[in-house]
Amino acid sequence: MKKLLVIFVSFSSTVAFAQSKDTFMPDNDLWKQDSFEASNGGITQTVFNKIVAAGKKAYAENARQNNEALVINALWTDATVNANCCRGCEPGKVIVNMYGGLARRSEITPEGFALVLGHELSHAYGGAPYIEEAERMSAEGQADYQGARTAYKKLAALVPDLKKDISVDDSIKEFCKDKTGEDLKDCIHSLSGGMSLGKLLSTLSGDGPVSYQTPDPTVVDETLTSYPSTTQCRVDTYLAGTLNKDRPACWFKPTSFVPRWYY
Repeated sequence: MKKLLVIFVSFSSTVAFAQSKDTFMPDNDLWKQDSFEASNGGITQTVFNKIVAAGKKAYAENARQNNEALVINALWTDATVNANCCRGCEPGKVIVNMYGGLARRSEITPEGFALVLGHELSHAYGGAPYIEEAERMSAEGQADYQGARTAYKKLAALVPDLKKDISVDDSIKEFCKDKTGEDLKDCIHSLSGGMSLGKLLSTLSGDGPVSYQTPDPTVVDETLTSYPSTTQCRVDTYLAGTLNKDRPACWFKPTSFVPRWYY
């Protein structure tokens, strides 16, 4: 009975957002692998709820400045392996849905889950380039970038679980070597979360292993507003955002029409 309930809720949420482009990853059937009975890794419901609550608090002022309400639904019992955001699906609201199916994935760490929430919040508040100008919903690459550059730090400041000591490769420590104090801790944790998501996205895409040491060499002719063509490009974007570097050329093409400070 529990499994049937999970499948029904997941289907309902997919229908509700069928027209939305503003999701963390493409639609998928990974929900079929979800299980409450098996311990497959992922994060606990307690940590799930803490991170969602932090998102509401961290971005309450952004919503107020936009004269809208921010609603983040913590859908722990929903098996959907994704997250989504919509401005205007209900009048005067930004609605973010965070799903238990994503949180229970073996690839997901607290840091990775926080980056996903950061991605969705950055769809609404991450600035240009936009998917559609009228909706002011940031492009997929921009949501990844600002999720790592801005949102992760806001969430980590409110969730002690995102400050706990973790084991990481020496290569991640090397990227963060110029950081100190809380900035060092956030850098290491954010990059760790980026690799968590790289593993999940690779599972879906079949792209194979990704690494911060092997950037995507693609140079686009114009900025992409949809998902970058490779998982590696998204991982490169987490690195650039975390280190406050320029957005990767595998999805972003600078123009003379929008000043750099606008982003």
